[in-house]
Amino acid sequence: MEQAATLEGFFQNAVDRALREQGVPADTLTEHYLVRLLASYASQPIDDTPLALKLLEALDARPVARRERLREVGDTSLFVSGFWSDSFARKIVDVEYYIGLGGSAYGELARTGPGWRRDPFGDVYGTLAENFARFVDVLARVSQEMMPSAPQDVVKLYERWLKTGSAWAARRLASLGVCPQSGGTRPQ
Repeated sequence: MEQAATLEGFFQNAVDRALREQGVPADTLTEHYLVRLLASYASQPIDDTPLALKLLEALDARPVARRERLREVGDTSLFVSGFWSDSFARKIVDVEYYIGLGGSAYGELARTGPGWRRDPFGDVYGTLAENFARFVDVLARVSQEMMPSAPQDVVKLYERWLKTGSAWAARRLASLGVCPQSGGTRPQ
């Protein structure tokens, strides 16, 4: 792991590398958004209110509060599914739940409607909504770079690939000498 002058500087380097390694195109504003998201979650705890409840609250809220809640649902879903997807192994709610919630929240934010002013991040939200699972892989790569790996992580990585079909997980497995395509079926 490298040292950086600021938390954002560290995440800028990590996100830039992960985007390149994952082959995920992102404009400067989207990359900046991801860096800010990571720096924000690194410096404050995650609110433990269930995201489904926040999404329901957003639907009944006035436009400004609605956008704020939708952004929080999208951001939290992206962060949790990218950084902590391994923790879903024995939970009722799995990573696909977060991917669905986050993609929907960002998709709603990308739209404009009555009472909503044009958001400067509208295009970013659209990009994140359309490619949510790919950006989850980008954050998973950043997470993997930050956290040490152990032998049992290969099994977790394989289980992640089985559940999500993640291109990043397949490449990572291949780099570890595991070829998931040859022995199992991949989710569609």
